[in-house]
Amino acid sequence: MLELVRPLRGILQIKAVNTTDLVWRLHCRVTVYLLLFAALLLSARQYFGNPIDCVAGGGDVSISTMNDFCWIMGTYISKDPNFVLESTDLVKINAKIGHIPEEERSYQKYYQWVVFILAFQACLLTLPNVLWKIWEGGRLEALCEGLTTPILPEQWKQSSKKKLVRYLTMECRTNHRGYMYRYCFCMILNFANVLANILLMNTLFSGFWMNYHPAMMALLSFDFPSWNRYNSQVFPKLAKCDFHFVGPSGSKQNRDGLCLLPLNVVNEKIFAFLWLWFGILGVISAINLLFWCALLCSKGIRAWLLRLQMQPMRSVVVSNALRGECIGKWFLLLQLCRNLNPLVSRDIMFCISKKRQTDSLYAKPKSMMMTADFYQDQDCDLEIGEVNV
Repeated sequence: MLELVRPLRGILQIKAVNTTDLVWRLHCRVTVYLLLFAALLLSARQYFGNPIDCVAGGGDVSISTMNDFCWIMGTYISKDPNFVLESTDLVKINAKIGHIPEEERSYQKYYQWVVFILAFQACLLTLPNVLWKIWEGGRLEALCEGLTTPILPEQWKQSSKKKLVRYLTMECRTNHRGYMYRYCFCMILNFANVLANILLMNTLFSGFWMNYHPAMMALLSFDFPSWNRYNSQVFPKLAKCDFHFVGPSGSKQNRDGLCLLPLNVVNEKIFAFLWLWFGILGVISAINLLFWCALLCSKGIRAWLLRLQMQPMRSVVVSNALRGECIGKWFLLLQLCRNLNPLVSRDIMFCISKKRQTDSLYAKPKSMMMTADFYQDQDCDLEIGEVNV
């Protein structure tokens, strides 16, 4: 089992600088890991044997030919839910499965596609993260270089502080605004991905999301007989297959087989988990989008969230630092505060706030006079006029 997990270790690797939030990582890292692990697990025959094994009786048709034909062309069961209750008795199986009219048949042709569908879902969920990495261009990692460790380097106060504060006060506002808009677009794309994956599974399994609801309710209530009855309508372990061929005299003949589907024992667990996971992920993503809508509409919530990253810090310092700044500058400061050493975050915020205070005093000396009590203990070695807004 370890050899299956080893190629996926890099997906969940903890990074020193994260340009995304927790909900984003649930989409692009945790969910992608789960989907790829499931795809690798289903493709590992050494754990579950052949994906299909059919019993065809005597005749000229070999078992291997029958297995290949039924795997490619698909199998079917009865639409009658009572059929699965009788599927442990071979006598009842032959009596029931031998007389299934065409209109009562439920076909399963998804077996050979499951691994590819899981891999496609993983690629779909990775797309927003790839786009964001291209657009982000390593900006945050460059700004946070050497400042994420618990112990700060000695050269921080002498050189890095002035450069970082100068960048945060001089950089063009439109650059930061575009930076945030791209992030929001990818975040919406993450939510759209969840809906797309739900629709994909619903199409693949013919109404899976609604049809599987009774099975999930039975599983969550530990009603295993009902779970087996409802679940086996989607992931049957025993199914029937008809192999038509031409006999020696040229007439059409039929060889029916009873097929065992071992992989469905794994499929039912995987897709039961995905049913729950995508449902929960969709709710979390929707709440996260609503929270971001509130952030984009309210300056007070934005200031509160930024101050929350740098506790303890007085709200007047954060408000003063954000005065006159666009929403893109707030987003960049939030990204920095999520990754930087807390001492560095607070130091930068004090310096920006002091710079804003100094500019206000010079611009309006009578109406904007404020005390500098909040900054007297801060080492912000910035000369007046060194940084221009």
